[in-house]
Formats: sequence, C-alpha cells, structure tokens
Amino acid sequence: MLEAAFRGVTLSGLVYDLRQPDANSDIFYEDVARFSDEVLAEIEQRAVAALDGYTRYVQDFLREAPRSRGEYAIELLTLGQVLGRYGGAVESTSPWVVQLARELLGLRRRVSTMKPVTDLLRAVVTRYFLMSRIGHRATEKQPLDGLPRLIEWLHATGEFEQEAMRLHNWRSFLCTLPPEESAHWIETAEELFDWFKRKAYRALGSYTRGVSNFLAGEYAGRGCREDQIFCGKEPAEYLLCMVAAEVMNRGLRAEFKRTPKKAVLVPACLRGVRAGTCRAIVSGVDITCVACDPACTVNRLTRRMRSLGAAVYLVPHSTGFSRWLERWQSTPEYGVVAVACLLNILPGGYEMRARGIASQCVPLDYPGCQKHWHSQGIPTGLNENRLVQIVTGAQPG
Repeated sequence: MLEAAFRGVTLSGLVYDLRQPDANSDIFYEDVARFSDEVLAEIEQRAVAALDGYTRYVQDFLREAPRSRGEYAIELLTLGQVLGRYGGAVESTSPWVVQLARELLGLRRRVSTMKPVTDLLRAVVTRYFLMSRIGHRATEKQPLDGLPRLIEWLHATGEFEQEAMRLHNWRSFLCTLPPEESAHWIETAEELFDWFKRKAYRALGSYTRGVSNFLAGEYAGRGCREDQIFCGKEPAEYLLCMVAAEVMNRGLRAEFKRTPKKAVLVPACLRGVRAGTCRAIVSGVDITCVACDPACTVNRLTRRMRSLGAAVYLVPHSTGFSRWLERWQSTPEYGVVAVACLLNILPGGYEMRARGIASQCVPLDYPGCQKHWHSQGIPTGLNENRLVQIVTGAQPG
C-alpha cells in the first residue's frame, strides 16, 4: 500500500527516470551502451593523438596505474563540459571568493559541529558569488593559462573534487605541449562536448525530461542552499554521467570479476519513508539491514545479494561515501558495487578508481531523497536484475 501511494508521484515528478518508456530500465542500458560506443568512436577519431600522449604521460610521468582508453576519453569530454558550463562563472569569480569557499569547505570537513554554520555560509557564498554566469562560456580565450583558475573554482564548490583532480592531470600533460597544440586540444574538448550534447539529447534525452521542470519549479523556489550547484545541473550533465557510468564499468569489469568477495553499497534513500522506523545496526562505518520491514527495498536487496554471497551496506549520504571507501581500500579481496544517484556516479567512480578499489556502479532508476530531489522524499529504486548481473559477472559485454 505504501509503495502504491507514491507510485503516482514518482511517475509524474521525477528529475530523471531510466524506466522510460517501459516499467523497468532494461531499454536504458541497451541505449546507453550503444550510444557510449558512438561517443568513444567520435572522441577517438577527433583526439587520437591527445589520448595517445596523455596515456603515456600519466603512466610514465605521473606513475598512475593504467586506466582504460575509454576512461581517458571521458576525462577529455569532462574538460570540454566544465569549460562550456562553468567557464563564465570562473571568469567572474574573484580569487578571494574562491579562497573563502575553500576555507569554509575545509572547516566543514575538519569540525563536524560547525557543519550547520559552514553550510549556511557556503550557501550564501555560492549563491551570490560562485554561481554568477554558470551556463556561460568565458568571454576571453586563455586556453592553458585559464585552467588553474578553473580547477581551483571546481575544488572550491565542493561538488567537483574528483573531476578537478582528473583535470589537473590533463593540465599537467597539456603544459608539456607547444602552446598552439595545447590550445588545439582544449578547443577540441569543447567541440567534442558540444557534439556530445546534440547527440546525447537525441539518444538519451527521454530519460532526463524531468530535469528542466525540476529546475524551473522546485529548484527555483528553494532560495539559498549549499547544494544549489549540485542540484542545479543541466540535463547534459546527467547524460554525461550515464555514459561515464557505462564506460567506467567497462574499464573496471575484468578487475572486479577477479575479486573473490563482493560488497554492495546502497543509498539510504532506498528506504524512503521507512527510514523513520528503520532498525539497521550501526557498527563503526557499517550500517546493515536487520530485516525489520518485509516490504523494504533494502531488506529485499540484502536477502537477494546474500543468496549470491554478497554483503549489503547502507550509506546514509554521499558525503559519507569516502569514509566507507577507506574500508574497502584496505580489503582488496572485495569488489565493490556502488548504487547511487546519477550525479554521484562520476565522482564516486573516480574516487573508487583512485583508491584502487575494483568497482562497478549502478545508477538509481530515479532519485527521490528529501535532501536534494523531493520535498517529501520518496522511495527510490534500481534495476535489481542489472545489479545481479554485475555481482555474478553475467552482465553483457
């Protein structure tokens, strides 16, 4: 009865929905796999020399463990995305604002009791200083010289930590090239993302039809909040996360399959309104289901995963994700599957990759947590068959 009461809400007011046009997201996974192939082929065609050079650079000079060719391609696409979306905001933000935002973010992380105050101050700084001209390109072309400011701005927001670190590596590589060549590859990255947006809207845009309504409706009426950049992302950023999830899963699939043990991290929003009566056991950073509610999605997932030899752990919020990952970083025999909202897929995947965790990810079919996406909060969901395929190593590809 409880799920039925929310079903009308979830179908009519979702930010994104991977279950369109069917009742499950099977078609989505076919669509995103097919489009990802097209994206990777286009990047390869336009930027093969850049990918070749960057691959050698990160392995030979940065001493980074090899990643897949597709992952490097997504990083280049991400460079084009942030330049186009946030370049104007970076250009109009004074250095003292960036420094203040970074100090507030550091204080928030160091002193948990200061979180309410720092969140309020960060909300004000973000609303009135950092968000100016988001959605506009920079008016002046400073291809390579402008990247440090861009990276610092991304760090300061607190929303792009992992992306900023990957782009720092690209800047380091581009600095080794002649100025005209580095400028060419930066321009190519922007052109590639412009191409991506046009193609992605046609290939996958039906899954993000609710984003514009959300931005014009609930989001517009919220006022000053510390999550306003995160929640204010445009449809193209969701579409990039869809492709990134597919490509990163491919790059890590073989390593994940080799791990003898599996753990599944699921967001607390899967409980929906049941969170208020949840009796999950907290032990350190572990939060485990005790099967207190037979109808709870987390209970069902826990039982299903246990039958496959995998453990399920609740993660209360994305801000706690790093603490959970410290455990799996020190237990390399585990392969970790992270279930998350689309916008958390890319940074979460980057962080697991950086920590050397053999991982896979499964995006929620639709978001519904009260903190970010829905004023009342609704139970979220995922493609459970897809999760089973990943855990058992039976997924296509």
